Amino acid sequence: MKEILRTIGLSIGYKGQALFPAIDVTLHEGEHVALIGANGSGKTTLFKTLTGSLKPISGQIELCGKPLESYSPNERAKLFSLVLTEKPDDLFLKVFDIVASGRYPHSGLMARLRDEDYEMIQAKLQVTGVSHLIDRDFVSLSDGEKQKVMIAKALVQDTPIIYMDEPTAFLDYPSKVELMRLIARLAEEEHKTILYSSHDLELLMKHSEKLWVVAKDKPLVAGKPKEVEQNIGDYLKIKNLEIRV
Repeated sequence: MKEILRTIGLSIGYKGQALFPAIDVTLHEGEHVALIGANGSGKTTLFKTLTGSLKPISGQIELCGKPLESYSPNERAKLFSLVLTEKPDDLFLKVFDIVASGRYPHSGLMARLRDEDYEMIQAKLQVTGVSHLIDRDFVSLSDGEKQKVMIAKALVQDTPIIYMDEPTAFLDYPSKVELMRLIARLAEEEHKTILYSSHDLELLMKHSEKLWVVAKDKPLVAGKPKEVEQNIGDYLKIKNLEIRV
């Protein structure tokens, strides 16, 4: 499989204080990986470092075969996209406006949409199952619908890797399951590499291809759900953890 991201001796943290031992991990095209850990364990710091908004203490991040720092901001916008827990709250934004903004890195100085841009917007709304909402006010949508729209925006940005921060937060259980299945489908059918954080352990054990488990002062553990299951209780400080799959 094509390698999309690699970390080499990556040490992350603040003011020279590393959160955990150096990280050596890879992400390949079409993988979907869940990042789990207790609050304050370093998940957000890792995301910030992988996206270049926070400098590592030491080590290197390679994206598509080149050091992350060698890319310009516009080049980075064509390599990774973000789906965050915060959502736009402008009362006048339509679903089309939100999704179309994902084409900004590709639209040139005049920021004009071309025919192929409109076609991509329609296609990705269809992929995420929200094409019927294209003319709706974004603020009028349910939490699950909003999340799908934000994922459509990330797809329209047309990047090889997508980072998602707690994509199942604030969703009811059926919507969580639906979103987890959508993530797996995007990895398989759209060939996207997806790294996302989550606290939904039972869903992760059922639907994730691979897990990265983190805790302060402990080495990152990576592997298939069953391979890292024994580490989860220790890293999340949960006694007698039982995960039913």
